[in-house]
Amino acid sequence: METIKVILIKSVFCIMVFAQEYSISIFGFHAADVTLKRDSTSNEFETNNRGLFDLIWPASNNYKTVFDKNNYSIKKWEKLIKQGSYRVKMSGSVTSDGYMKYEDEKIIKVESETKTIFTFLEMAVMMDKDYLDAKWFPYEHEGGLGRARLIWADSLNQWSGKDSILCDHYRFDIEITDSTKQLKNNDYFMNNIIRSDCVREIWVSRKSPKSIIAAKISLGPIPVLATIQIDKET
Repeated sequence: METIKVILIKSVFCIMVFAQEYSISIFGFHAADVTLKRDSTSNEFETNNRGLFDLIWPASNNYKTVFDKNNYSIKKWEKLIKQGSYRVKMSGSVTSDGYMKYEDEKIIKVESETKTIFTFLEMAVMMDKDYLDAKWFPYEHEGGLGRARLIWADSLNQWSGKDSILCDHYRFDIEITDSTKQLKNNDYFMNNIIRSDCVREIWVSRKSPKSIIAAKISLGPIPVLATIQIDKET
């Protein structure tokens, strides 16, 4: 009987874990693949450079986040970065008295219900646009503090690689107001996503179960586009 219970529990857990595949392109050229794994309290992004980009600049990065399922505030995060010869593992967790404590023992006070970029992406999928639109939330970014919000732009069809899907289109604003304790590392994505000249956009399907169908960041003239691969979704 106990064995049957264990099997049932594991089966339910497996059903609750969702995986999605994304293809990253730069100027239309395939640059990387991303696997997103999600459940009700965490998400994990694994990125791997592909093709010519992998030959020039090999990279394999992993980002894992645990959040409060009621308000999507950060509980803890960790990442493993492999970019060429550069290797780093970093983590942070929120203490019971409201401090973010990092692996190097550095601590900062964070506001109640503070989000990160990865909990924001989860919130964009799970929350209604009327609740999200133009509302600022406290934001933490590897030691940097500030605020972030989603601005609803329009609803339009976005191509998924297999079908045209009606999506809510958001602009994603991030403002870092205190970077005095920003952690120092060479993670290209996390360093550049908060640049003041970075334009961030996401497209979220309107039909349930909702997913991020596409995401785009523009750094000056350089567009980086992520699109879901429906035929690879599991």
